[in-house]
Amino acid sequence: MGFICKDDLFWWPLGIILKKLGGIPVNRRTRTNFVDQIADAFNRSSQLILLITPEGTRRKSAYWKSGFYYIAHKANIPILLGYIDYPNKRLGTGSLFYTSGNIHEDFKIIQKFYAGKTGKFPQNQGPIQLNPTVGPI
Repeated sequence: MGFICKDDLFWWPLGIILKKLGGIPVNRRTRTNFVDQIADAFNRSSQLILLITPEGTRRKSAYWKSGFYYIAHKANIPILLGYIDYPNKRLGTGSLFYTSGNIHEDFKIIQKFYAGKTGKFPQNQGPIQLNPTVGPI
């Protein structure tokens, strides 16, 4: 089992422990072809599961990050949407779906799935939308 987290957490001595637990540091301050690296990892592995939270976890964000979509499309793997609806004390998943390559149409599926679901801190929950600069694949 492994996990990916920002490289800021890999300071001594915590970094040694995280790496022994399967941690993979990721530098999010510069472009590092992260999507390509993860897609290649899926292509090399017969069993790999990746959990990504595309919305900010500590503060409100105007847009969702789209890397999860590009990873799934490039690696030809399905996306499984999951949620924690905190006020209703529910958690769950949707059905698997493969990307069509039209991120804007596929994102309508994602928006519909998450409609009405609320996190623990709703004031930090941004709209379920892509950055307008996100272009087609």
